[in-house]
Amino acid sequence: AIHRHESKLAELDERLRTMTPELAGDLEHWENGLRERLPAEAQEFDWVDDALVKAGTTSGGWNFVEAGEVQPLSGDKVRKQSGEGIVQHFFHNSERTVRVGEGDTIYAHVWLSPSDAPSTLMLQINVEGSWEHRAYWGEDKINFGGLGVDTPGHRRIGDLPQEGEWVRLEVDASSIGLKPGMLVNGMAFTQFDGLAYWDRSGLRVQNSLHSLEGVDTSLQEVLGIDTDERTSEQQATVHANFLALSPALDSVRAERSAVEQELAAVRAGVAVSLVTKSTTPRVMRVLPRGNWMDDSGPEVLPAVPAFLPQPPSSDSDRLTRLDLAHWLVSPDNPLTARVFVNRVWSLFFGRGLAKSVGDFGAQGEWPDQLELLDWLAIDFVESGWDVKQLVRTIVESRAYRQVSRSAGPQARDPQNAAFARQERYRLDAEFVRDHALAVSGLLSTEVGGKSVKPYQPPGFWRELNFPMRQWKHDSDEQGLRRGLYTYWCRTFLHPSLAAFDAATREECTVERVRSNTPQQALVLLNDATYVEAARGLALRMLTEVGASPEVRLQHGFQLALQRDPQAEERDLLLDLLDRAPDAEAVGLLELGDHAPSGDLDRDELARWTTVARVLLNLHEFITRY
Repeated sequence: AIHRHESKLAELDERLRTMTPELAGDLEHWENGLRERLPAEAQEFDWVDDALVKAGTTSGGWNFVEAGEVQPLSGDKVRKQSGEGIVQHFFHNSERTVRVGEGDTIYAHVWLSPSDAPSTLMLQINVEGSWEHRAYWGEDKINFGGLGVDTPGHRRIGDLPQEGEWVRLEVDASSIGLKPGMLVNGMAFTQFDGLAYWDRSGLRVQNSLHSLEGVDTSLQEVLGIDTDERTSEQQATVHANFLALSPALDSVRAERSAVEQELAAVRAGVAVSLVTKSTTPRVMRVLPRGNWMDDSGPEVLPAVPAFLPQPPSSDSDRLTRLDLAHWLVSPDNPLTARVFVNRVWSLFFGRGLAKSVGDFGAQGEWPDQLELLDWLAIDFVESGWDVKQLVRTIVESRAYRQVSRSAGPQARDPQNAAFARQERYRLDAEFVRDHALAVSGLLSTEVGGKSVKPYQPPGFWRELNFPMRQWKHDSDEQGLRRGLYTYWCRTFLHPSLAAFDAATREECTVERVRSNTPQQALVLLNDATYVEAARGLALRMLTEVGASPEVRLQHGFQLALQRDPQAEERDLLLDLLDRAPDAEAVGLLELGDHAPSGDLDRDELARWTTVARVLLNLHEFITRY
């Protein structure tokens, strides 16, 4: 789809670049239309009047005021500028630029306060980033361009204007070093001491071609030249602008825009991966006595162990990564399928058919059920490496659907080598959190998307520098997504995941360790995620069944542990429920961003939240049976 859209864009771009005979007939009409828009006389470009006109970057306190002490010369406002010493307001990188022509002038209208007139006024012009074009009136007190010099960067034009009335300051552009063709895009208003009011200011252009708003100045210059006298470059300028602006191609531009949007949507939905470019491989040799400076040893070429099926002959003199990829999934190579099947089996049974999940070599352990491993591996390959079918085969098997409590088989086979019963083991870190959120009814089952940031203790990242970062947890439903999507920072693994032995990913980890520490119980009791989960479970016990405490407690056991409570457990938890909730218990209702809604009694919800915290803290809750 991407290639198809890119080909269509290339076709449309070619149409927008090509002057066809049909378009040539519209060219003259288009040029004439532009010429009709040209003003007959010179024009003044007001950059500053009642406001800045399309200014990009500004500096200083631009203070536009209504009529008061001074009546505006133009419009409804004037700009007030005052202060002590050098006072300067300027703008540059304006969207409205003008090229200087022969005879152009810079102008500004100013009104000086009779009681507090400045001693110096200065206008500065920005040309393509340079401010070295200045004119000043009055005393030589502003040192921009140097004091006591007479240069285009510091040129005295005359005395200060008359106070108490509007006066037009005007200076020939050439006298301050502005040459025809220069692009002007900024202006500065500077004064020394005093109070001044400014109004209409800008550039007066004598060449009317520069006055065509919205048309590139390079095209405006060419429009003033007869068609027969244009150079090939000038004619190319006209053609390029015509193809970019002509109404005759509006339909092509609209089609191109639509194809561009479709292409962007296709690319947004495509997963990306890192692609590396092959270069000439380094020569690797056997190092005599391990001396890396001795290059006399024989060269070592890419290969696979001799006892394994060999890859097919390569198109090159040496095996490549593509050859390795083909060899990995070759039907003649039993290793890949066996390793993968054994890995998937370990996820559902707590250990693999071969216990050494990460080592199928000489240091590994022989599979307890070799025939079963071979059959699953062959079926996996023949299914077209269908992972879903492999999972379905395992979970629908009688072996998987067994319980882990079976005294007879355990006595005969304590290591469970025959898989006569299920294994019992603690859930992985991500599943512990997912299980709690699922039981509470809060878990978001959205699939895909960017990483999310659930609750994390404040200050946990305080030692993380270069750059310093701050964890801001997601307060909406994103914070309730599965642990698979938790933002992962190496060496600063999310503490809730680290407590349950998630790997830091600083190095490859084939099998996770499973520990049993008091810290895990503290996480289940106090982590904001599990407190919210307990509150959600309490809410379900209160709203999904009858009002009897025994019935509600039984419902909570079924949700959390998939069994009914024993008599001793029921009595202990009902006794806990009868205790009056203290301030800490009631405070649990305010923790987190997903507070329960409705008109439930807060004390009652707090009591049941305390009971739910006990259920979620049981070893049985985080253990897979």
